[in-house]
Amino acid sequence: MRLLNVHTLEVEEFDGGVPTPKYAILSHTWGTDEVTMADVEALATHRRNQEKALGSSLSSPTFGSTELLFHPQSVDKSDAMRLMLLANMLMAFRGQPNKSFQRVSPYAAITSAYDAHLQDMDDDTRSHRSFNSASTESHHVRSPHSHPVERKAGFAKIEFACGQAAKEGYTHVWVDTCCIDRKSSGEVTEAINSMFSWYQKAAVCYAYLDDVNLDDYTEGYRTWNDDFNNSRWFTRGWTLQELLAPRKVVFYAKGWRLLGTKSSLVKTIQKITKIDELTLLEPRLIHSASIAQRMSWASRRATTRPEDVAYSLFGIFGVNLPIIYGEGENAFLRLQEEIIRRSDDHSIFAWGALGHPDARQAPHHNHHHQPNHMPTADIDDIDFDSLTGTTGILARSPADFEGMEHVIVSPPSTIDTADHTLTNKGLHITLPVVPVQYGHASEKHFLAVLNCQSELDDSPRLGLLLTETSTPNVLLRTKTRRPTFVSAKDLANAKPRLFYVPNGPAGGLGSAMGAKSKSAAGAVEEILFLKYPDLVAPGYDVLDVQAKRSQWNREFSTLRVSGMEGRALYQLCVITFWNKHMKSGFIVRVLVDGASRTGWVDLVQSEPDIILDSEGKALVEVAKRVWEKPGRVEVAAAGGKKSVKVEVVNPVEWEKEEAESARAGLAGGRRDRGVTIRPGADIKTYEAVSFVEKWERDYMRTVQAKMVKKNKGVMELSMTSMLWMAAPPRREPSWDRPS
Repeated sequence: MRLLNVHTLEVEEFDGGVPTPKYAILSHTWGTDEVTMADVEALATHRRNQEKALGSSLSSPTFGSTELLFHPQSVDKSDAMRLMLLANMLMAFRGQPNKSFQRVSPYAAITSAYDAHLQDMDDDTRSHRSFNSASTESHHVRSPHSHPVERKAGFAKIEFACGQAAKEGYTHVWVDTCCIDRKSSGEVTEAINSMFSWYQKAAVCYAYLDDVNLDDYTEGYRTWNDDFNNSRWFTRGWTLQELLAPRKVVFYAKGWRLLGTKSSLVKTIQKITKIDELTLLEPRLIHSASIAQRMSWASRRATTRPEDVAYSLFGIFGVNLPIIYGEGENAFLRLQEEIIRRSDDHSIFAWGALGHPDARQAPHHNHHHQPNHMPTADIDDIDFDSLTGTTGILARSPADFEGMEHVIVSPPSTIDTADHTLTNKGLHITLPVVPVQYGHASEKHFLAVLNCQSELDDSPRLGLLLTETSTPNVLLRTKTRRPTFVSAKDLANAKPRLFYVPNGPAGGLGSAMGAKSKSAAGAVEEILFLKYPDLVAPGYDVLDVQAKRSQWNREFSTLRVSGMEGRALYQLCVITFWNKHMKSGFIVRVLVDGASRTGWVDLVQSEPDIILDSEGKALVEVAKRVWEKPGRVEVAAAGGKKSVKVEVVNPVEWEKEEAESARAGLAGGRRDRGVTIRPGADIKTYEAVSFVEKWERDYMRTVQAKMVKKNKGVMELSMTSMLWMAAPPRREPSWDRPS
């Protein structure tokens, strides 16, 4: 460990053979002109050379003359520190020749001018009275002859910290900018893994908030409390451990003006950070908090480098890992994997279990009921992963844990906490599961019960919403905006199940559309996404989904259709859209080619002679017939210049034929169907489906639905409508016969 000597400003190293002295430590936010280790070494060399020159001048015949003391070539006359040193040496030489010279701190003149009139402070605060603002400002008017390091913006806070530490009797200070040799990757790794303990062992931590002004404002009603609440110091990733680890933290404003201590400001800090007061005051309680709670403390903090999001949390979770700058977001995944290896706390999987921030204000619902539709962003403004209905088991950043500061580990119960491990197939875990209704009937959904709960809610446990896949014992984590609470009744009916949960937005089967990713069963996954952001206004919603392999996420208005491997074998999905108020609707037919991983979408109108009922059951029956016997569908080849007819086979019928062929011992098993479309085939844009809704007697609305291919391989279903004044009923004219 390296420490900065407060008297000489030289960096000193303390290894295992040299006991580390009591030291103060500085917490601050970095600027653009910080002082590095090379800077303080250069400054120390410069000062040693000046002292040598001064020593040689003392033995000259002209020593003691005013010309020598203020000669610009020998001594910088504007530097108060050097003048103080020179004055002490002169006194020792003339007044006490028989006594050995003792070095006097160059900061004595600075620290003696602090303000002694602070009121309403506790004893801990009184020992940290701030410097007089007048002396502070005059001290930092640098001479043009001063060393370049002293003119750096970051040098002032180092001087402040050293002066305060010297006043309190400490000989050394640790500052992250200049006490780490950042040219050595080994030292950087050691420092990052040890930083939490260094802050914890410090006698005092000085937190310098240079964006907080203690002076009264002349305009408006703002005070320093407003600046304190909005300080950048509370938004940075590294300062979280610097707040939590030391027992004694003293806050200073711009110009080293005292604000208070962590204990005197604890209620304000609790409101800012959402960390409970006991944990703020007692560092030993940090590791007693659940993983979700600790992650939530960092959920609204940011770092300059993406890797530091994870590195700044090592000490808070008690882990040590190699430092690999350049790995990006993988650092946070490595952190979670290491936590899982060390802990059986299920709250690390509970991110998002309390629902989307917009939904937390709404009444809590479980998934026995369909969630309400929530508006989504425009399809061009959201990333690809957010369009999927599935997500990985691990969080992507601490931001996923926002609002989970009250999630705790559940008390011991009759349900055992089984072991869990991370494998190449994902998380392998045994959890109690209970079936729930979500999406469409052809899918199986479950709530997996976690061993954690919210201390603010009566629900006994939090759960994970999972969707069953075609691969045995592989369940995909499903996105939801609603809280996934497990009721007491569900908890009593839950059955233990051993399964895998892949870690990836595509369910571990490929995170990019069009990638050659296959499950253990050989199915190509994550092929097509269907989005319909404009359907809310006309009042249309999904009434029914007929599919073998698909996932419909009502909350996110997305449909994931999975292709099937095989030459000219198409996966079919038929979706019924219905307006319950207007009693009208239409059908969307989605085709996915498992061989070329290409998707086609077309719109189907209802049969002309069908009589639509009020609930849309008749239209659903049409959709079922389309799915069971799809027939031949027109698709466009690459470039859209040529269209061909492709025979589509119902996946269920195909699997039956395949099984019969296998039992009969036929070679090949599968039979080729239809025409093979070469890879790269485009989606055919059909004529928009138009139909008329019957409104009140004098009005009608013409609705037009169309499919548009968007970026990132997404099909967007949009609808437009126009309200018309209905023409009055036509009457035959009556003629009077002439007389």
